[in-house]
Amino acid sequence: MNPERILVALQGDEADDTPLAAAMALAPLVKADIRAVFVEPDPASYMLWTGPGAAGASVVTSAIETVREEAAKAAIEAEARMKRHLETLEDRGVNASFRRVTDSPSEAAQQARLVRMLVACPDAAAGKGPLSGFTASCLVDEACPLFVPRGGAIPPKKICVAWDGSREASRAAFAAEPFFTKGVEVTILHSPKNLDYADRAAAAPNRLANWLAPRGIKAKSQAVEAKGSLGEALLEAASGADLLVAGAYGQSRLAQFIFGGVTRTLLGAKDGPSLLVAH
Repeated sequence: MNPERILVALQGDEADDTPLAAAMALAPLVKADIRAVFVEPDPASYMLWTGPGAAGASVVTSAIETVREEAAKAAIEAEARMKRHLETLEDRGVNASFRRVTDSPSEAAQQARLVRMLVACPDAAAGKGPLSGFTASCLVDEACPLFVPRGGAIPPKKICVAWDGSREASRAAFAAEPFFTKGVEVTILHSPKNLDYADRAAAAPNRLANWLAPRGIKAKSQAVEAKGSLGEALLEAASGADLLVAGAYGQSRLAQFIFGGVTRTLLGAKDGPSLLVAH
Protein backbone atom coordinates (compact mmCIF):
# COMPACT_ATOMS: atom_id res chain seq x y z
CA MET A 1 0.00 0.00 0.00
CA ASN A 2 1.30 3.43 -1.00
CA PRO A 3 1.00 6.59 1.13
CA GLU A 4 -0.88 8.63 -1.49
CA ARG A 5 -4.06 8.12 -3.51
CA ILE A 6 -4.97 9.13 -7.05
CA LEU A 7 -8.67 9.28 -7.92
CA VAL A 8 -9.66 8.60 -11.52
CA ALA A 9 -13.19 9.30 -12.76
CA LEU A 10 -14.69 6.76 -15.18
CA GLN A 11 -17.83 6.67 -17.31
CA GLY A 12 -17.66 3.21 -18.90
CA ASP A 13 -16.58 3.88 -22.50
CA GLU A 14 -13.50 4.61 -24.60
CA ALA A 15 -13.15 8.07 -23.02
CA ASP A 16 -11.88 6.28 -19.90
CA ASP A 17 -8.67 5.13 -21.61
CA THR A 18 -7.02 8.56 -21.52
CA PRO A 19 -7.42 9.25 -17.77
CA LEU A 20 -6.67 5.61 -16.91
CA ALA A 21 -3.41 5.63 -18.88
CA ALA A 22 -2.43 8.92 -17.23
CA ALA A 23 -3.29 7.67 -13.74
CA MET A 24 -1.22 4.52 -14.26
CA ALA A 25 1.75 6.63 -15.37
CA LEU A 26 1.34 9.14 -12.53
CA ALA A 27 0.92 6.62 -9.70
CA PRO A 28 4.59 5.54 -9.41
CA LEU A 29 5.72 9.19 -9.52
CA VAL A 30 3.37 10.25 -6.76
CA LYS A 31 3.86 6.99 -4.82
CA ALA A 32 0.13 6.47 -4.95
CA ASP A 33 -2.44 3.74 -5.26
CA ILE A 34 -5.34 4.27 -7.63
CA ARG A 35 -8.99 4.62 -6.73
CA ALA A 36 -11.22 4.39 -9.77
CA VAL A 37 -14.77 5.64 -9.32
CA PHE A 38 -17.75 5.23 -11.62
CA VAL A 39 -20.22 8.02 -10.86
CA GLU A 40 -23.86 7.96 -11.87
CA PRO A 41 -26.71 10.30 -10.89
CA ASP A 42 -29.14 9.01 -8.32
CA PRO A 43 -32.03 7.67 -10.45
CA ALA A 44 -34.47 8.78 -7.76
CA SER A 45 -33.74 12.36 -8.79
CA TYR A 46 -35.70 11.70 -11.98
CA MET A 47 -38.86 11.65 -9.84
CA LEU A 48 -38.57 15.44 -9.76
CA TRP A 49 -39.60 15.45 -13.41
CA THR A 50 -42.81 13.54 -12.77
CA GLY A 51 -46.01 15.36 -13.54
CA PRO A 52 -49.21 14.80 -11.59
CA GLY A 53 -51.00 11.50 -11.95
CA ALA A 54 -50.16 7.83 -12.24
CA ALA A 55 -49.25 8.08 -15.93
CA GLY A 56 -46.37 10.42 -15.22
CA ALA A 57 -45.12 8.24 -12.40
CA SER A 58 -45.24 5.17 -14.63
CA VAL A 59 -43.18 6.85 -17.35
CA VAL A 60 -40.54 8.02 -14.89
CA THR A 61 -40.37 4.61 -13.17
CA SER A 62 -39.71 2.97 -16.54
CA ALA A 63 -37.05 5.58 -17.31
CA ILE A 64 -35.35 4.98 -13.97
CA GLU A 65 -35.15 1.24 -14.64
CA THR A 66 -33.63 1.88 -18.06
CA VAL A 67 -31.07 4.25 -16.58
CA ARG A 68 -30.14 1.71 -13.92
CA GLU A 69 -29.68 -1.04 -16.50
CA GLU A 70 -27.48 1.11 -18.71
CA ALA A 71 -25.49 2.34 -15.72
CA ALA A 72 -24.86 -1.24 -14.60
CA LYS A 73 -23.47 -2.12 -18.05
CA ALA A 74 -21.29 0.99 -18.10
CA ALA A 75 -19.95 0.24 -14.60
CA ILE A 76 -18.93 -3.26 -15.67
CA GLU A 77 -17.16 -1.83 -18.72
CA ALA A 78 -15.40 0.82 -16.62
CA GLU A 79 -14.05 -1.76 -14.19
CA ALA A 80 -12.89 -4.00 -17.04
CA ARG A 81 -10.99 -1.12 -18.63
CA MET A 82 -9.35 -0.31 -15.30
CA LYS A 83 -8.17 -3.90 -14.92
CA ARG A 84 -6.69 -3.94 -18.43
CA HIS A 85 -4.71 -0.78 -17.73
CA LEU A 86 -3.62 -2.09 -14.34
CA GLU A 87 -1.87 -4.99 -16.06
CA THR A 88 0.79 -2.52 -17.22
CA LEU A 89 1.73 -1.83 -13.59
CA GLU A 90 1.93 -5.33 -12.14
CA ASP A 91 5.58 -4.97 -11.18
CA ARG A 92 5.54 -1.35 -10.00
CA GLY A 93 3.93 -1.67 -6.59
CA VAL A 94 0.67 0.12 -7.42
CA ASN A 95 -2.67 -1.17 -6.18
CA ALA A 96 -6.04 -0.20 -7.59
CA SER A 97 -9.62 -0.37 -6.42
CA PHE A 98 -12.95 0.26 -8.15
CA ARG A 99 -16.12 1.75 -6.71
CA ARG A 100 -19.51 2.53 -8.19
CA VAL A 101 -21.15 5.58 -6.63
CA THR A 102 -24.79 6.53 -7.12
CA ASP A 103 -25.34 10.05 -5.84
CA SER A 104 -25.50 13.71 -6.76
CA PRO A 105 -22.23 15.17 -8.11
CA SER A 106 -21.62 17.22 -4.97
CA GLU A 107 -22.16 14.24 -2.66
CA ALA A 108 -20.15 11.89 -4.86
CA ALA A 109 -17.30 14.41 -4.83
CA GLN A 110 -16.61 13.45 -1.23
CA GLN A 111 -14.64 10.60 -2.79
CA ALA A 112 -11.98 13.24 -3.53
CA ARG A 113 -11.11 13.76 0.12
CA LEU A 114 -7.65 12.61 1.21
CA VAL A 115 -6.49 12.01 -2.36
CA ARG A 116 -3.50 13.63 -4.01
CA MET A 117 -5.31 14.52 -7.24
CA LEU A 118 -8.23 13.66 -9.48
CA VAL A 119 -7.52 12.54 -13.04
CA ALA A 120 -10.41 13.21 -15.42
CA CYS A 121 -10.89 13.17 -19.19
CA PRO A 122 -10.63 16.50 -21.06
CA ASP A 123 -14.36 16.61 -21.85
CA ALA A 124 -15.30 16.34 -18.17
CA ALA A 125 -12.83 19.11 -17.30
CA ALA A 126 -14.35 21.28 -20.03
CA GLY A 127 -17.83 20.85 -18.58
CA LYS A 128 -19.06 18.26 -21.05
CA GLY A 129 -20.41 14.76 -20.57
CA PRO A 130 -21.69 12.76 -17.59
CA LEU A 131 -18.70 13.46 -15.34
CA SER A 132 -18.62 17.24 -15.71
CA GLY A 133 -20.57 17.99 -12.53
CA PHE A 134 -18.55 15.52 -10.48
CA THR A 135 -15.26 16.90 -11.78
CA ALA A 136 -16.24 20.50 -11.04
CA SER A 137 -17.41 19.60 -7.53
CA CYS A 138 -14.14 17.81 -6.77
CA LEU A 139 -12.11 20.80 -7.95
CA VAL A 140 -14.15 23.62 -6.41
CA ASP A 141 -16.14 22.18 -3.51
CA GLU A 142 -13.56 19.67 -2.28
CA ALA A 143 -10.46 21.66 -3.37
CA CYS A 144 -8.98 18.54 -4.96
CA PRO A 145 -6.25 19.22 -7.55
CA LEU A 146 -7.33 18.18 -11.05
CA PHE A 147 -5.02 16.60 -13.63
CA VAL A 148 -6.29 16.75 -17.21
CA PRO A 149 -4.26 14.55 -19.59
CA ARG A 150 -3.91 16.00 -23.09
CA GLY A 151 -0.44 15.82 -24.55
CA GLY A 152 3.08 15.60 -23.26
CA ALA A 153 5.20 13.05 -21.50
CA ILE A 154 4.55 11.57 -18.07
CA PRO A 155 6.71 12.19 -16.13
CA PRO A 156 6.88 15.69 -17.60
CA LYS A 157 10.24 16.90 -18.81
CA LYS A 158 9.14 20.48 -19.44
CA ILE A 159 6.72 22.25 -17.08
CA CYS A 160 5.20 25.71 -17.31
CA VAL A 161 3.71 27.27 -14.17
CA ALA A 162 1.21 30.12 -14.46
CA TRP A 163 2.13 32.22 -11.45
CA ASP A 164 0.23 35.19 -10.00
CA GLY A 165 1.06 34.71 -6.33
CA SER A 166 -2.49 33.69 -5.44
CA ARG A 167 -3.40 30.95 -3.00
CA GLU A 168 -4.81 28.96 -5.92
CA ALA A 169 -1.53 29.16 -7.82
CA SER A 170 0.34 28.19 -4.64
CA ARG A 171 -1.87 25.14 -4.15
CA ALA A 172 -1.29 24.14 -7.76
CA ALA A 173 2.47 24.38 -7.24
CA PHE A 174 2.22 22.18 -4.14
CA ALA A 175 0.14 19.66 -6.08
CA ALA A 176 2.81 19.54 -8.78
CA GLU A 177 5.68 19.06 -6.33
CA PRO A 178 6.28 15.37 -7.22
CA PHE A 179 7.09 16.49 -10.77
CA PHE A 180 9.69 19.10 -9.75
CA THR A 181 12.76 16.88 -9.89
CA LYS A 182 16.31 17.50 -11.03
CA GLY A 183 16.62 17.72 -14.77
CA VAL A 184 13.09 18.99 -15.33
CA GLU A 185 12.86 22.29 -17.21
CA VAL A 186 10.53 24.72 -15.44
CA THR A 187 9.33 28.05 -16.82
CA ILE A 188 7.38 30.49 -14.66
CA LEU A 189 4.80 32.33 -16.75
CA HIS A 190 3.73 35.67 -15.31
CA SER A 191 1.71 38.68 -16.39
CA PRO A 192 0.58 41.90 -14.67
CA LYS A 193 -2.83 41.65 -16.37
CA ASN A 194 -5.77 41.48 -13.93
CA LEU A 195 -3.48 42.11 -10.93
CA ASP A 196 -4.20 44.80 -8.36
CA TYR A 197 -1.22 46.90 -7.34
CA ALA A 198 -1.17 45.28 -3.89
CA ASP A 199 -0.95 41.80 -5.45
CA ARG A 200 2.09 42.46 -7.60
CA ALA A 201 4.66 41.76 -4.89
CA ALA A 202 3.19 38.31 -4.23
CA ALA A 203 3.07 37.67 -7.98
CA ALA A 204 6.81 38.23 -8.47
CA PRO A 205 8.21 35.13 -10.21
CA ASN A 206 11.26 35.03 -7.93
CA ARG A 207 9.00 33.95 -5.05
CA LEU A 208 8.19 30.72 -6.83
CA ALA A 209 11.74 30.39 -8.15
CA ASN A 210 13.11 30.58 -4.60
CA TRP A 211 10.68 27.86 -3.51
CA LEU A 212 11.79 25.62 -6.36
CA ALA A 213 15.53 26.14 -5.88
CA PRO A 214 15.97 23.81 -2.85
CA ARG A 215 14.25 21.13 -4.90
CA GLY A 216 17.05 21.23 -7.44
CA ILE A 217 15.12 23.33 -9.95
CA LYS A 218 16.64 26.42 -11.53
CA ALA A 219 13.50 27.91 -13.02
CA LYS A 220 13.46 30.59 -15.65
CA SER A 221 10.72 33.18 -15.95
CA GLN A 222 8.82 34.41 -18.98
CA ALA A 223 6.59 37.45 -19.17
CA VAL A 224 3.33 36.73 -20.98
CA GLU A 225 2.03 39.46 -23.24
CA ALA A 226 -1.75 39.23 -23.15
CA LYS A 227 -3.34 41.73 -25.51
CA GLY A 228 -6.55 39.73 -25.47
CA SER A 229 -7.38 36.62 -23.47
CA LEU A 230 -4.83 35.83 -20.77
CA GLY A 231 -5.86 32.18 -20.90
CA GLU A 232 -5.10 31.96 -24.62
CA ALA A 233 -1.78 33.74 -24.07
CA LEU A 234 -0.82 31.22 -21.36
CA LEU A 235 -1.68 28.29 -23.61
CA GLU A 236 0.39 29.77 -26.41
CA ALA A 237 3.33 30.37 -24.07
CA ALA A 238 3.08 26.79 -22.80
CA SER A 239 2.99 25.21 -26.24
CA GLY A 240 5.68 22.56 -26.40
CA ALA A 241 5.54 21.90 -22.66
CA ASP A 242 4.43 18.57 -21.21
CA LEU A 243 2.47 20.12 -18.34
CA LEU A 244 0.89 23.47 -17.49
CA VAL A 245 0.30 24.14 -13.78
CA ALA A 246 -2.17 26.86 -12.79
CA GLY A 247 -4.52 28.07 -10.09
CA ALA A 248 -8.24 27.68 -10.80
CA TYR A 249 -11.17 30.04 -10.26
CA GLY A 250 -9.41 32.92 -8.55
CA GLN A 251 -12.63 34.84 -9.23
CA SER A 252 -16.03 33.47 -8.30
CA ARG A 253 -17.35 30.80 -10.66
CA LEU A 254 -20.32 33.05 -11.47
CA ALA A 255 -17.99 35.84 -12.55
CA GLN A 256 -15.98 33.35 -14.61
CA PHE A 257 -19.17 32.12 -16.30
CA ILE A 258 -20.50 35.59 -17.10
CA PHE A 259 -17.30 37.35 -18.09
CA GLY A 260 -15.18 34.42 -19.20
CA GLY A 261 -11.93 33.69 -17.45
CA VAL A 262 -8.54 32.09 -17.50
CA THR A 263 -9.75 28.89 -15.85
CA ARG A 264 -12.53 28.30 -18.36
CA THR A 265 -10.09 28.85 -21.22
CA LEU A 266 -7.51 26.44 -19.80
CA LEU A 267 -10.05 23.73 -18.97
CA GLY A 268 -11.79 24.07 -22.33
CA ALA A 269 -8.66 23.85 -24.48
CA LYS A 270 -8.69 20.96 -26.95
CA ASP A 271 -4.94 20.90 -27.57
CA GLY A 272 -1.78 21.77 -25.71
CA PRO A 273 -0.01 20.29 -22.72
CA SER A 274 -1.61 18.34 -19.94
CA LEU A 275 -3.06 20.55 -17.23
CA LEU A 276 -2.81 20.48 -13.44
CA VAL A 277 -5.05 22.99 -11.65
CA ALA A 278 -5.98 23.60 -8.03
CA HIS A 279 -8.53 25.83 -6.35
